[in-house]
Amino acid sequence: MNPLLSPDSPELAETDFALLAHYAKHLGRANKATRFTLKNGERRSNQKGHGMEMLELRQYQPSDDLRHIDWRVTARTGHAHTRVYSQENDHQRLLFLGLSQTAYFSTRHTFISTRLSQLAGIIAWRSEQQGDKLSYRFVFGNESHEQNNKQSIHQLLSHLTTATQVKNRQHEPSTACWHRSAITNKAHNRDVIILTDKQSWSEQEQLSLWQLAKHNRVHWVQVFDYHAFELPPGEYRFADANGSKTLQVTKKSTEQAKKDFFEDNARLRKKLATIGIHHQLFDINESPEKIAKYLLDQGALR
Repeated sequence: MNPLLSPDSPELAETDFALLAHYAKHLGRANKATRFTLKNGERRSNQKGHGMEMLELRQYQPSDDLRHIDWRVTARTGHAHTRVYSQENDHQRLLFLGLSQTAYFSTRHTFISTRLSQLAGIIAWRSEQQGDKLSYRFVFGNESHEQNNKQSIHQLLSHLTTATQVKNRQHEPSTACWHRSAITNKAHNRDVIILTDKQSWSEQEQLSLWQLAKHNRVHWVQVFDYHAFELPPGEYRFADANGSKTLQVTKKSTEQAKKDFFEDNARLRKKLATIGIHHQLFDINESPEKIAKYLLDQGALR
């Protein structure tokens, strides 16, 4: 079995995260057709403007500089478009990791918390290798770690090592990973990646998410375990923050759980789409390398 897909333990050591550098280095590049596909008026160009390299053309946002409006495209499409230059975006990335109590569980391969932490590690190494600036905030258990000007990737990997520890399921995070954060308030024209199993949040957290999506390109990645809805009927013992308990699983209960999950997930997808966030759901049997390649093709990594 692939040790990346199914590590010996869901609790990873710093050496496990160090090995992710190899996978990050060999992600390759996004397909040319994908990198240069026009979406909603966006494009990348080598044209110069205001002494800066033009990166893309997108629909105007209230925070944009009026001097950067492309009037020809605006006249042709009927919608205001603005140019984004490299000096404004300079390969800055913002990474959020939010793990609930239920993330420390899975029926196969490894825990959902481990898979998301592995993916965060690959993203961190890729940013390091490409010379990109990476800010991050990790929220799990009763811990929160935030860094706006990363000094060392080793500190970040140390936080990820702690994030995989099973003891974190004893506490539910008090806030969403993007909420009440200084780096969220300051983020502008960045590629933002949110890694979480979260499916609901408060009105205040929704407002923070809307502000984040208003000024940045946000990619939302969620991991779940489809096999959990295919457990054979019988009696199972589960452990959580409140101790061990026995649960009777029936065909009817698993079908209802599956129905509830995907209905909630559809509402989540729709809710995110209304504020311009693209949501992607991956099963636990997908390797973190494959998910990272997807983010590469989406332009969240380079």
